[in-house]
Amino acid sequence: MRICIVGAGKMGSFLADTMCLLHEVAIYDVDVRKLQYVFNTRRLTSLEEIREFNPELLINAVTLKYTMQTFEEVLPYVSDRCMLSYIASVKTGLLEFYKRSGRPFVSTHPMFGPTFAHLNALSQKKSIIPFVSTFVFAAVIKHQDAPGTTSKRHMNYLTRIRKNVND
Repeated sequence: MRICIVGAGKMGSFLADTMCLLHEVAIYDVDVRKLQYVFNTRRLTSLEEIREFNPELLINAVTLKYTMQTFEEVLPYVSDRCMLSYIASVKTGLLEFYKRSGRPFVSTHPMFGPTFAHLNALSQKKSIIPFVSTFVFAAVIKHQDAPGTTSKRHMNYLTRIRKNVND
């Protein structure tokens, strides 16, 4: 699969490192200095190079502040069949954006890393987060629509629990 990652910070670089041996990966960042230590990955320095790479999957790995702006800037350079993805967390407006784009989309989250992952030991990582985190999550967040099935399942689960506690 041809995968283009936008944003060569910790998460973008981590994703490139984990996928580059099994997929054709390219990474783009407006700060070309961040591309200096990227290996086994095509380094893109202009939006036109994204078009030439013709990704099948575009992963937006920029910081929350620039998420929507980055999608708007990059979309004219990818095909209508290119699947869109953002590193999943609770963000508003993304589901509506995905629907407006007319492109397929998927939520992505590595569940570990880049801070704590060791690339040579990924098979030993646990990817299940205890449901206790759901309760903490619910205690601090207001109800909102968020893209991705995990967030929706957590919110549905919490709604059922709240109903049972109040009954």
